Amino acid sequence: MRLALPPGELALGRATAPLTMIEFTDYQCPYCRRFQAEVWPRLKRDYIDTGRLRYIARDLPLEIHAAAAPAAEAAHCAAEQGKFWEMHAALLGGAADLESGGIGRRARAVGLDMTRFDECLARHKYSAVIAAHVAEADAAGIDGTPGFIVGRAAHGELTGVRVEGALPYGEFAELLRELLAGP
Repeated sequence: MRLALPPGELALGRATAPLTMIEFTDYQCPYCRRFQAEVWPRLKRDYIDTGRLRYIARDLPLEIHAAAAPAAEAAHCAAEQGKFWEMHAALLGGAADLESGGIGRRARAVGLDMTRFDECLARHKYSAVIAAHVAEADAAGIDGTPGFIVGRAAHGELTGVRVEGALPYGEFAELLRELLAGP
């Protein structure tokens, strides 16, 4: 499976890491929230912070979740203020109350300039980016969240394997060890 890796994409970890993981996420998905709470901290500590994994977040707001697309827009708008990862974590953490003002409460909690944030949201500036992420997920055969492509990046392209679901940390670690040991 191959996916393009455009320059300037929102990523954590070294660009030269031997492995890259793209997560397709839905901010209202309970399984995405479980991945963020249970797997993400160890994955970050053991693989991203040690330079062995580059992590990229992409959007896959499912139609069954009314606030998922607005939350994805909110994360991109937070990125304009240098707070993507803080907003990403805030949207996936805590109570699942993204509707009824939950997105705005999280934006204030991470310290966003609310005037700039609200203007960005009102313009739907990132709807085309989010739609492109959805199309990529579809082309990769990912129709649920979280969904991942994990592999090696070269020449602006990720070649990897698809992983579906909020697997336990041990299963991710085993896959990453196998990929690191491979050719």
